[in-house]
Amino acid sequence: MDSAVQHWFVLNHIPLTRSKSETPKAEIERFNTLGYGVLDIFAPTFVKMVEVNGKMVRKDVPLAFHYVFVRGTTDEVKKLCNLTNGFSFVLDRGSEFRYLTVSSREMEAFRIIARTYGNNLPCYTIDEVNLEEGDLIEVIDGNFAGLVGTYLPKKGSKSGNIILTVSQKFATVAYDIKASYVRILEFGKNTGRAYDQIDAFIPTLLKALRIFHTKEDLPSKLIGSLSVFCSRYEIVRLENPKTEAKLALLLMCANRILGNHERLACARIRFEKSSHAVTNPWTTALIRLLSGICFGNAAQFADGLVLVSTLASRQPLSASQRLIAAEYQYYQPLLSPDNIA
Repeated sequence: MDSAVQHWFVLNHIPLTRSKSETPKAEIERFNTLGYGVLDIFAPTFVKMVEVNGKMVRKDVPLAFHYVFVRGTTDEVKKLCNLTNGFSFVLDRGSEFRYLTVSSREMEAFRIIARTYGNNLPCYTIDEVNLEEGDLIEVIDGNFAGLVGTYLPKKGSKSGNIILTVSQKFATVAYDIKASYVRILEFGKNTGRAYDQIDAFIPTLLKALRIFHTKEDLPSKLIGSLSVFCSRYEIVRLENPKTEAKLALLLMCANRILGNHERLACARIRFEKSSHAVTNPWTTALIRLLSGICFGNAAQFADGLVLVSTLASRQPLSASQRLIAAEYQYYQPLLSPDNIA
């Protein structure tokens, strides 16, 4: 095998210490900074709840145990493994090439799987999600761990406190609880705010889409916002077919970003049933933006760009219209046939 050709090598990484400065990604960044080579690394993790000093916290855990994937030439990766940094080759005794590698196609498939695992949080912090009145939640840490009750918003408060009602035999007791983490067991039936929530979700989705487009990991707050929105509104059916189409569109894109393929397929069917009702040109522009960036449809993006250029000449624009126009401006110089999605 040509030593000058880049490959995805499967490597062991056994950290020498527990220092955060010796993570696989940090070691590769240090290697590249020192001019030893130009390596890429993929070291996927997923989140689990662990108890630390009596408190439940989320911790990133390697998805592939002690294995990581490093892309570079054979000489570069040999140089990496010769350093004292915890990296070592995985031998492939069934191949003429001594070291275990995976193809680019296999790596892309594994990235999709890893994204799905990485975008599933075991529970949420109060500031990550938009809880609604009537949501059934469970507190999983602190003095009230295990308490299950119905969430009631605390008017005028922006703190992390929550108020729960706990059913007793003959009474209902309200607790004012400060919880670091909660698990959502069931969503409330009140969807009166659905129309406002749909429009309010668009900026969050567009922020997540920018990160998705760069193939970087989503921060936990965005994962929480997207996953809870999808879980809550996938069961909501709206009487207005135009708004129903917009909701299905947002669910499609959010599930694509999260890697939830079954939910994506359901949302796509839902969108196809209602998309014919869309008449608002700015909603059409949003459809073409998300189709272009999230689903790799260059023609849709190009058509949307022309449409937005025409619409943007009509002043004044609303805040939501300016947001859509700004996203087209952001992506236009970044796009090529290879990186539109």
